[in-house]
Amino acid sequence: MLKAKVGDLMSENIVKIKESATIKDAAHILLRFQINGLVVTSEDGQSSIGVITTTDLLRLLDRALSRSVQKMAALDQISKLRIGAVASKRVIKIQKSAKIERVVNLMRKKNVHTIPVYDGRKLVGVIGKHDVINAAFYPQRT
Repeated sequence: MLKAKVGDLMSENIVKIKESATIKDAAHILLRFQINGLVVTSEDGQSSIGVITTTDLLRLLDRALSRSVQKMAALDQISKLRIGAVASKRVIKIQKSAKIERVVNLMRKKNVHTIPVYDGRKLVGVIGKHDVINAAFYPQRT
């Protein structure tokens, strides 16, 4: 783990969602794949424009439920929101050649748990908190 690079631990299986999809769509995908975040893409799917995470969904739920008397109506309204309207646009990115220590530092300082991984300008993977923790505490034995 100490000598590992981001490219060694990242997942190449990038789960994406288009910006026009709804919060309900995002929740379904996050739960189905048991992951923490999705890369939000433009409508053509060619460029990443943001990230939506389970933490973002919880923040939306908290805000709506704490302000509304009609809880079911608030949940229904949230579920129909478009991803592009709520996704984090200031995305923390990292190069696949970066050291794992850099990822740990970014996750802690920026309070993010899902980071898109690039090789130059090309999106090549995603690294999440579970990838890092798993590698740190359950390293592959040879």
